[in-house]
Amino acid sequence: MKKLSSVLLTAAALSLTAPAAFAADAERNDRLYDAAGSSVAKVNRVAADGDVLVIYKGKLRRVQAETLSKTDGKLTTSLTKKELRRLK
Repeated sequence: MKKLSSVLLTAAALSLTAPAAFAADAERNDRLYDAAGSSVAKVNRVAADGDVLVIYKGKLRRVQAETLSKTDGKLTTSLTKKELRRLK
């Protein structure tokens, strides 16, 4: 039982620190790419929780940190352009 508690606490701690890691990776003016590898927009702002704000199709969109990764040094979201259009 003690081992299970330890594993759960470790998993919880890692999930709480994950957004901070994304916030460190994304910077203002980084180019954001969609799931297909197409350029979307430049990062306008990085929120404290690691989400990035971009202006896409004339509107400010908040892209969640959970969808972001660095692929070959490029900031990439797992979202498609269609999904990005639906963001608020």
